[in-house]
Amino acid sequence: MEARLRASVLGVLVFCAAVLLYAWRPAAAQGWTEKTTRFILPVSAGTTQDTSVRLVADRLTQSLGRSFIVENMPGGRGLIAAQTAARAEPDGYTYFLGGVGVIAADRHLFKSLPYNPDRDFVPVAMIYDSAAFVVAVHPDVPAKSVSELITLAKSQPGKLSYGTGTVGVLAMPGLWFNKLAGTELVAVPYNNSAQMMQDAVAGRTQVLFTTIGAVEPFRRAEKLRVLGVTSIKRFPGLEQVPTIAETLPGYDIVGIGILMAPAGTPTAILQRLNREVDRIVKDQDFIQRLIGLGMMTAGAGTLQSLTEFMRAQRENWDRMFSYVPIAPQ
Repeated sequence: MEARLRASVLGVLVFCAAVLLYAWRPAAAQGWTEKTTRFILPVSAGTTQDTSVRLVADRLTQSLGRSFIVENMPGGRGLIAAQTAARAEPDGYTYFLGGVGVIAADRHLFKSLPYNPDRDFVPVAMIYDSAAFVVAVHPDVPAKSVSELITLAKSQPGKLSYGTGTVGVLAMPGLWFNKLAGTELVAVPYNNSAQMMQDAVAGRTQVLFTTIGAVEPFRRAEKLRVLGVTSIKRFPGLEQVPTIAETLPGYDIVGIGILMAPAGTPTAILQRLNREVDRIVKDQDFIQRLIGLGMMTAGAGTLQSLTEFMRAQRENWDRMFSYVPIAPQ
């Protein structure tokens, strides 16, 4: 009798434990996507970063049957969007597109940050792991390769100018080129990328560091000559264009896009979203769309591999800023 009672009590306990486990799982993962999920971006609508994330959001909406939307929060050099995401409720419904800035460079560019990039975010899934820049020249420049550009620049120190972005990350491709090549190309910073392209095509600046997407129409029209890409690997469709690293070992500067969540977001939800995004970004149609935007991807990665990737990015950018210091603002 006593044995049967103990067995009965044990059975009740096991049943209760199973009920509790089942109740927790929907709350942590199965019930996720009950509300609209937002992806906060630090860029304007219509940019390549925005387009890539909207492709993912649209496909998630279709596959999961719930709304995934993009919220653009440009301005403040990305700090507004990052701060908003960092302070969001870690319930699995808010994510942030983290790039080189929030992952590695902002600590060098700002005297203080309204968030801690290491403490306030966790990586979820890679959207693109390489958005390469290029070095291009006006057709009148007598340089057909990176090595010839270096030779020309050294023969005319301080005479050749190059168009570049004004923000630290966007300014780094030209600064790092000068450092590794020992050249004295003169930076002409632009806030307006359209004006930067116009001046390069008109020959008012002889050299240009910009994105693949921005330069491609002018390359095809033979209004600019692309000499090298800033990624460590040659870019699909531009295999004839060498990497700068083939001439200057150690040169590796690319944009990246990682979906990040506020710290404390349940791991079960992060893993679920990681799997869903991985399926999307490995689709050949998506890959081709990314290539058209000047981006590449090898998959979403894992939560662990993304942590290691971000560590390597920080080390690479720490090294560059140690040689090319930019006064923090």
